[in-house]
Amino acid sequence: MLKPLNATAAQPTKTGIRLLSCALLATFVGTSTVAVKAGPDRPVSSQLAIQAISVRGKVVSSENNEPLPGVNVVVKGSQRGTNTDAKGQFELLVPDNNAVLVFSFVGYTAQEVPVGNQTQLNVVLKPDDKALSEVVVVGYGTQKKVNLTGAVSQVQAKDLEDRPLNNLSQILQGTVPNLNITFGTGQPGSGGSLNVRGETSFNGGGPLVLIDGVPGDINRINPNDVETISVLKDAAASAIYGARGAFGVVLVTTKTAKNGKTTISYTNNFGWSTPTVSTDFLTNGYEHARLNDEAFLRATGNTYTRYSEEDYKELEARRYDKTENPARPWTVVKTVNGKEIYNYYGNYDWWNTLFNMTQPSRQHNLNLSGGTDKVNYYLSGSLYEKDGIMRINTDKFTQYTLRSKINAQLTPWLKISNNTQYFDSKYKYPGLEGGANANFVAITVHALPAYAPRNPDGTATYNTLKNNYSIGDGLFANLLKGVAGGEKKVHELTTINSATIDFTKNWNLVANYSFSFYIADDWYRSAVAQYSIQPGILTTVPNYNTDQYRQTMWFDPMHATNVYTSFNQTFGKHYLGATAGINYESKKHQRLFGARKNLLSESLNDLNLGTGEQLSSGDSYQYSLFGAFFRLNYDYEGRYLLEVNGRYDGTSRFGEGRRYGLFPSVSAGWRVSEESFFTPLRNVVNNLKIRASYGTLGNQLPSNTSSASFYPYIPIMPTAQSSWINNGQKLYYVDSPNPISPNLTWEKATTTNLGLDVDLLKSRLNLAFDVYTRKTTDMLVPGQVLPAVYGATVPTQNAGDLKTTGFELAIGWRDRVKVAGKPLSYNASFIVSDSKSTVTKYDNPNKILSSRYEGQTIGDIWGYSIDGFFQTNEEAQAYTVDQTVVNRQRLNAPGDWSKLQAGDLKFIDLDGNGKIDQGANTLTDHGDLRIIGNSRARYRYGINLGASWNGFDLSVLAQGIWRKHWYPGNNADKFWGPYSRPYYSFIPANFADDVWTPENRDAYFPILRGYTALNSGGDLQAVNDRYLQNVGYLRLKNVVIGYTIPETLTRKIRVPRARVYVSGENLLTYTPLRTKYIDPEQLDGDATNGRTYPLSKTISAGLTVTF
Repeated sequence: MLKPLNATAAQPTKTGIRLLSCALLATFVGTSTVAVKAGPDRPVSSQLAIQAISVRGKVVSSENNEPLPGVNVVVKGSQRGTNTDAKGQFELLVPDNNAVLVFSFVGYTAQEVPVGNQTQLNVVLKPDDKALSEVVVVGYGTQKKVNLTGAVSQVQAKDLEDRPLNNLSQILQGTVPNLNITFGTGQPGSGGSLNVRGETSFNGGGPLVLIDGVPGDINRINPNDVETISVLKDAAASAIYGARGAFGVVLVTTKTAKNGKTTISYTNNFGWSTPTVSTDFLTNGYEHARLNDEAFLRATGNTYTRYSEEDYKELEARRYDKTENPARPWTVVKTVNGKEIYNYYGNYDWWNTLFNMTQPSRQHNLNLSGGTDKVNYYLSGSLYEKDGIMRINTDKFTQYTLRSKINAQLTPWLKISNNTQYFDSKYKYPGLEGGANANFVAITVHALPAYAPRNPDGTATYNTLKNNYSIGDGLFANLLKGVAGGEKKVHELTTINSATIDFTKNWNLVANYSFSFYIADDWYRSAVAQYSIQPGILTTVPNYNTDQYRQTMWFDPMHATNVYTSFNQTFGKHYLGATAGINYESKKHQRLFGARKNLLSESLNDLNLGTGEQLSSGDSYQYSLFGAFFRLNYDYEGRYLLEVNGRYDGTSRFGEGRRYGLFPSVSAGWRVSEESFFTPLRNVVNNLKIRASYGTLGNQLPSNTSSASFYPYIPIMPTAQSSWINNGQKLYYVDSPNPISPNLTWEKATTTNLGLDVDLLKSRLNLAFDVYTRKTTDMLVPGQVLPAVYGATVPTQNAGDLKTTGFELAIGWRDRVKVAGKPLSYNASFIVSDSKSTVTKYDNPNKILSSRYEGQTIGDIWGYSIDGFFQTNEEAQAYTVDQTVVNRQRLNAPGDWSKLQAGDLKFIDLDGNGKIDQGANTLTDHGDLRIIGNSRARYRYGINLGASWNGFDLSVLAQGIWRKHWYPGNNADKFWGPYSRPYYSFIPANFADDVWTPENRDAYFPILRGYTALNSGGDLQAVNDRYLQNVGYLRLKNVVIGYTIPETLTRKIRVPRARVYVSGENLLTYTPLRTKYIDPEQLDGDATNGRTYPLSKTISAGLTVTF
């Protein structure tokens, strides 16, 4: 018969509820001061004093009976505690005789001691061999790390808690070998892209991310909720997840409730961010205009600004004016072509006019947990706000998370639980659709320092009437209007209901069902903007002459069910473990789009508030997965380890007869250190294990959002709106379908892994090393080329193969020493990984270099070789090698500029045929091209240092890549400056010092010619070894300094624990990249030209208090 639950024990006390209320209030009003009272009748201290018992004692080491200073002594189930002094002694008030004290210290096994009737305790702690006891989360279960045979890395909560960030992918960067995380943009709310072990497939493919067993987005979880993160890297570790785990699995396990009285923890953080890149641009109107006009003139025969000599005299008169002098105004009204117009002669700082140098952020986290052995709970909430970089109508990001976990032990054999998370984010931005990234692109042109953003009457500028170009593409006028902009909202709810039945101590059954929905709501409105070039006359900006409201909504519900059973038993020297189960998932996607013009209101956003043309569209798709999986573990005496995994997977994304596949793996390990012959070495080498694994996993079609990719076996007849008009309406038509391949099936990834785990010197030194080969076969690529008369696109087929090889190494050291009579605990770790991928099958028999070909190393960059500059005109024009192919744009230049000049690039004729060209552009005939670099990152690494002493703690993380080559794209404005578009807005301040002139022959860049880096036929557009950049970097990713306030002080305000800290993110960067105006880390994240929202350098401070 079930007994009713004890409501008093299972629920928070009134005191706990009031504590929670106060902390919640502090969270949402943005203060770090929390006032707490136990109740109206008596203070907390008097409640405690009624039964409090003073317990004293001493803690020593079992190794030498020496006292242990700094041991953490805590009343179990609470945050009340103290530390032993230099003599290993302590004194602590405990609530009553039923209290249990927990003694813990770095490098020792924690020990629990019931108080009972004792007032004097003598405690002996034994050294802890963590390598032997650490438990690692794996697919559908856990295993001791020492028994793992697959390639698995795990990060603990304590490794994350020092990083005051709201994004988990940012925190993980540089902490796990071969978990490669990149960021292409610093826009608030943007997350990182994850990759495990390098190149995966021509179609892309990242790791499967599971949050408490359910697919989720790692960028939408509160880092403070995380208990552990396991990264499963090889087929043996991932096979139990089948098709979705082909390229790794990331398992995120959130914190669970702790039995005992309600514990409340509150953390806040206040930060101030600045761009990681330099924003010191040329703001001198005269010098900037001269550069622009010089580059433009040599390419076209005209100047860009169309400034006359009189105009240049006006500019030169103001050349050194840092601020506007009333005697020399920067905007002057003059008569031009019979019109009174504004003329601009300023030194305007467009960057600081448009963008904030400092962006504040605020973060609050609150969690509480407690309960009994029957019912326990964990509740958490977080709020994060960050102001963006836009100065006019600042963009802003806001994010909330809530989590609730409740576990109930209904009977000795039945446990049920619910785990629910809600995520909500909003990013509001001004200007162009898509967010501030789009604004960065628009403003990079035509906003010269000479041109004013505003006229003296406050109106916006747009052009000068001297040329045909728009100032800043008209963006400033659009921003000044203050109406154009949009908002991106995301709402996501996930709830997991689970039941666990324990048939015996060693056999259980777990069943869970999860439901999640993802709702995205994006809206954007354009607006009519105006400008003035003639005083008193407003004109509509041509780029912004329409008002329209657009809204797009996505709704993605998902259902997932897992049922599995686990059994383990030891038979003498033999251990056997088994897990088997089924998994089912289904997901549906729906998108709706609507738009309306001629809006009736500038402040109300609704599709009904317009009188103009209406537009609507939408799409939907759905898919399902079903799999049956198993895992068998065997070990003999803990020495010989064997694991077999497998999954029979089915997907709706292939046609009948092709939907199912069996994906097995096997792994084995030998703990050499457990052999009798190893006994003499065991005091030094505490653990030595050799691992090996082999397995094959499947991969579905590319994970994009195209409906066609979910039904590739069905011919699709596209519809579109034609340009033909009938009865005043554009006609819609249906087109013929493209051919499909009826035999499409799984891509397959087969991985071989060899690993070594070593723990030395009482497990103070740890090493893990892996080498691997992954062969991805039957990749979905365009099939054999069809004759042109066929008249249709080549269908996708399983016709490509790829081989990736790599290694990873992790080394860690942790120890403790005495400093000034007090223990100093410190740790250091280093990780490094690398991979290289080669195409082993692709239909390109001629091996054309512009496509993939067999034998190609992925990322290879083919380019020309440069032998410096011509130093005289005579040398240039006497050069007998024809450079027309790579320098043909020059032929259209005016006058002598159509000829090679002193300062032009001198290309090397490698094949000796008298001309610079690419031959047939094939592997066997590539002319003067050669492989000059590789665009894939090589040797990613991370360095982690930490220490704690006498309440102070320090952690340092550095991260980077050794080598990655990048050739600046044609719109890399911060690199090429006027060599690309002569009218770029933001030119580095000292750019002219790097331009070749007869007086500056050792310059980095050639003689100045506009468009040579932009257009095909420009010599800088031709990839070459002189301007190839190594964008490897070493970045001081994080530094945290904290101080835990002594309990003797915090106890006076009834707070068991309080810690204050300061933190810095992205503080320093070293890179061989030739410019400080582009962030090499963003180039690693595919920000091709560096023309994007910059990453942030952040200084922050915060407080953590626990009640």
